[in-house]
Amino acid sequence: MLGIDPVAVGPPRAPITTDGPETQRLGSTYVAAGQLTEEEWDTAVRTAAKVLWHSPNPAARRGRATGLALGKIQSGKTTSYTALIALAMDNGFRVSVVLAGTKNPLLEQTYSRLVRDLGAGRQDVTAFRNPVLHDTEVIRSVLHSGGHVLIVVLKNRQRIEEATRLLSTPEMRDYPAIIVDDEGDEASLNTQFRRGRQSAVYRSILRLRDALPLHAFIAYTATPQANLLISGFDALAPDFAVLVEPGQGYCGGSVFFGENSDRYVRVIPVHEATPERATEITDRLRSAIALFFVGTAMQSIRSGPRQRSMLLHTSNLRADHNRLHEAVSALITLWKDTVTLPLGDPSLAELHALAEQAYRDLSQTAPAPPSWERVREQLRDEVWLTETWMVNSLPLGRDPITMPFRLRNNILVGGNMLGRGVTLEGLTVTYITREAQNDTNADTLEQRARWFGYKQDYLDLCRIFLTETLRARYTELLMHEDDFWDALRRNEHQGLQARDWPRMFRLDMESWRLRPTRPSVARYRGFRGSGWETQRRLGVDAATASRNIGVARRFFTRQPGETRRFGNVEHRVVSACGIETVVADLLAPMEVEEAAWDKSYIEEYLMRLHLGGVLDGIDVVLMSDGRLRDRSPNEAGAYNPMQGRSPHREPGDADYYPGDENIHDGRLQLQVHLIRMLDANGVPVHSTTALALYVPNEPRYDLRVVVRDED
Repeated sequence: MLGIDPVAVGPPRAPITTDGPETQRLGSTYVAAGQLTEEEWDTAVRTAAKVLWHSPNPAARRGRATGLALGKIQSGKTTSYTALIALAMDNGFRVSVVLAGTKNPLLEQTYSRLVRDLGAGRQDVTAFRNPVLHDTEVIRSVLHSGGHVLIVVLKNRQRIEEATRLLSTPEMRDYPAIIVDDEGDEASLNTQFRRGRQSAVYRSILRLRDALPLHAFIAYTATPQANLLISGFDALAPDFAVLVEPGQGYCGGSVFFGENSDRYVRVIPVHEATPERATEITDRLRSAIALFFVGTAMQSIRSGPRQRSMLLHTSNLRADHNRLHEAVSALITLWKDTVTLPLGDPSLAELHALAEQAYRDLSQTAPAPPSWERVREQLRDEVWLTETWMVNSLPLGRDPITMPFRLRNNILVGGNMLGRGVTLEGLTVTYITREAQNDTNADTLEQRARWFGYKQDYLDLCRIFLTETLRARYTELLMHEDDFWDALRRNEHQGLQARDWPRMFRLDMESWRLRPTRPSVARYRGFRGSGWETQRRLGVDAATASRNIGVARRFFTRQPGETRRFGNVEHRVVSACGIETVVADLLAPMEVEEAAWDKSYIEEYLMRLHLGGVLDGIDVVLMSDGRLRDRSPNEAGAYNPMQGRSPHREPGDADYYPGDENIHDGRLQLQVHLIRMLDANGVPVHSTTALALYVPNEPRYDLRVVVRDED
């Protein structure tokens, strides 16, 4: 079944077996159950092999690696890391630790699935849920007999520390391990870094890692903004990253908020989406519920009954959930009585009119829909076979993870518990008005998109009801996600290590007040291409400075350009020089302090303009035609390479110069300065280069990006 060439995933640190017994058994199980096609399983194994290639050799005595596996919302990340564990078992790893979310229902769901899929309970695989020191002897026995230990732990300080005490005993700590951090952007990261402290879960994860001399730590997430924006010196900053591509039939942001968004998105009027109306059955909500029932009726007619669900997300307050749940339950009870009335009854006619409007809506996307008359007949069963759920921690609240649906149709009312990690079976209709009144974190907003997933078979019945503001935000998030996925693919193709990736995210923090992630875990700032970006600190050592001068002179030898006069000064100008040439031959070889000039971000910015079709070339100017310019430090010790405008002179005067900042002629321009640095006494120190970039203030150049603000 597997036709994977190990060479295709890179030169491994140790030979990677991709057709071992555990991998083959798991793949056969998934394919036989129709969960994956053979092609999708091969892709999952290739992804797992990439992770193992970056991981320490299990035959070594010591080593660690930190990785990031990037999936998409509701795209099957659990399947991906289950494949990783199976592949790790076949390749000499003896212990797998899964940090399985922050809530017990998610822990139970993950544990049960891993036990089922990996066949735990056999002689060679034994699973432990939240193990304690008392389990030491059993785990020792499993390892001593050559078996594999699978540990699933709640992402909680106490639970992780219990597992750490168990694994850190002398006879157990030397076994090679894989640590999978499910939802690795949640709770794991240090929320106290601004105070110079470590948050409890973060500290417990570091202790777990310190207890295992040989291991790989892999964070799985669909919202990696925080993981990529944390300081490069952070212990959980990824050394490498692997993209987990979704399988066939996946419907994500591009489906719902791309070019055809009007097919599936319906806007809720502003006056019906206020917090004060979060507990009411508004006209739009009544229409949405009717559409849900019409969709389930169409499903039952065309291919038989299926369990379907609807999500209502209007508030984060449990009291509001309770009141809305009561209101929806009362409406469904009323409709159950109404559908039993004889045709011609005014109440039934009113309900049928509402349902017929929904039928016309769904008929726009449903191929060959059944007749309205047939759908109308089916409505009675659909309304009666409905249960309304309140999903929160109130006494009457229930949990869709551990409590399976009992009836065909299910309407779920809730808040945070319906966010991260929850998969709602057969979700077709979502009604969401909840939005932050001030700033919103992009990763949190993305995690609420429970309507993403493998829905191609019933996409025609799916609808999302939300406010115009939320629609605009999710459209912005689509561009944000597509942008960084494209950038990560490019970086991966170029063979860049994750630590060297430029952390640049396209995100409009001004218009929609979206932040990439919570500021408690990462520093970031806006980066807009507009005006001048000038290298002010030139303090590289003499050897580096000499190499930079050599890079500049070689570039202008290959790209000679022409000498032009600007007032009384001559500069050499290479007009419209190709972006790839500028980046590869001039910027990339330069060694510049990132604190002095955002070189990696500027390279990435120029490449994105180029790849986006905005920019083919840029004017590159060798200032003073390559002659050294003397510069002295200011009181703070900084050097300004830019020469100002001639004072008291006008254009046409023999000694007039407009100043370095005024020779761009409204075009994108990169200036290369060759500087002789003088000390405070005017004595030469050494010569070096300085760079300055000018970007016209035009909308096409404004990418509205966010970058990591390294301290």
